[in-house]
Amino acid sequence: MPPPIQSLSRAAAVLRLFATGTGRFGLSDTAAALDLPKSTVHGILHALEQEGLVEHDTSSGTYGLGPELVRLGGSWLRGHELRARALAWADDLARVTGEAVHVGVPHPSGVLIVHHIVRRDRARQVLETGRVVPARGTALGTALTTPSSQPAAGTSAASSGLLRAARQRGWVCLPDRVRDGMVSIAAPVHGRNRGTVAAVSVSAVAARIHEDATVRDRLVSSLRACARAISHDLGAAHP
Repeated sequence: MPPPIQSLSRAAAVLRLFATGTGRFGLSDTAAALDLPKSTVHGILHALEQEGLVEHDTSSGTYGLGPELVRLGGSWLRGHELRARALAWADDLARVTGEAVHVGVPHPSGVLIVHHIVRRDRARQVLETGRVVPARGTALGTALTTPSSQPAAGTSAASSGLLRAARQRGWVCLPDRVRDGMVSIAAPVHGRNRGTVAAVSVSAVAARIHEDATVRDRLVSSLRACARAISHDLGAAHP
């Protein structure tokens, strides 16, 4: 495999830094965060700005992500086979349960949300499509762990037990690390080779997920039916 092109790797690092959601960055901030000379970072920022990938606020001298990324990201989502296959089934799941539904795929930094249907109520909600959420300790991340994979180094006995239980029953329920006070249940989605390629989840306040300390059967059955339907559309063979 050829070595990475340094200029491209550095440009990608700038974009990832700006995508952290911690505000806009000045030239010095960016250089310090990436441990690069200011002159190098200035050249990268200028090139990215010319392509619309970065925008420069001349009044504050700070930089942020540019509008061209919206077009590129939208094109990626529209062309994503799994998302296209999951849209109708995930929308049906949200309609049947009345709760928020997420479809996530593996990402180097966690789980990438490729589709999100908000709850059908008047509560204020933020559309999370395109967001990366943690993999460890989340329902989506646990569901994405394939049966053949081994627990990561440092995984506790309790976490290993949770993974084994999730694999045996085909779903997992965990407190939502991203949304305070919420609980999520998730099930894996399989591809043509029966490997886990995605996960789908239902998220709600605990009282709507649990009944007498157990997860409501109707939610589990609806969730698993959705995951199986998406898997079938992706070519997975199910008994």
